[in-house]
Amino acid sequence: MQSGNNEEYIDLIFERIDDASVLSNFYCGIPDMDDFIHEKLQGYLNRTGCEAYVIKQKDEIVAMLSLGNDTLNLDDDDKDDMKSGVIPKPTIALEDQSFLAEKEFPAVEITYLAVEKERRGQGIGEYIISQVEAKVLRDNPECEFITVEAYKTKDYSAVGFYNRCNFTPAEQPLGYKDTLRMYKVLHPIHRQ
Repeated sequence: MQSGNNEEYIDLIFERIDDASVLSNFYCGIPDMDDFIHEKLQGYLNRTGCEAYVIKQKDEIVAMLSLGNDTLNLDDDDKDDMKSGVIPKPTIALEDQSFLAEKEFPAVEITYLAVEKERRGQGIGEYIISQVEAKVLRDNPECEFITVEAYKTKDYSAVGFYNRCNFTPAEQPLGYKDTLRMYKVLHPIHRQ
């Protein structure tokens, strides 16, 4: 991935990694995520084949990201919300009349995204999302969705962040899950 034209973050460098040990001194400040990054990320990457990146500014790691292939399941309620305009409708719905008959769609999943604890709340996460979108559109222009399991516990929730980045819940919050499945339409239909 390359830096975009957002002047504030033009110097951010996305570097693909295969060895999670480069994150040994990286902390996002969310204990469960920090534990995962330091103790389980390498095994996860080995098992899943996800692409992992560190995001650097002046040789300092300011964030980490991993991406994987996914499938988005849209039920009739989701499609009704799209028809009524409650949530964005993808362009595929206009171009391919079978869209409403389909149940599953290929997607790219943000499997992990963490910003260094001293850098959170400064717009780095939003910038990273914009770069993920650019990468997906460049590498897989037919892909209509980005998905994420947004972390959601009593101590921390990323749901608000993903809402600000125009992600839509793909399910009702479930009390037994510490995540909320969300998706973003990559090619929304713009109303005239």
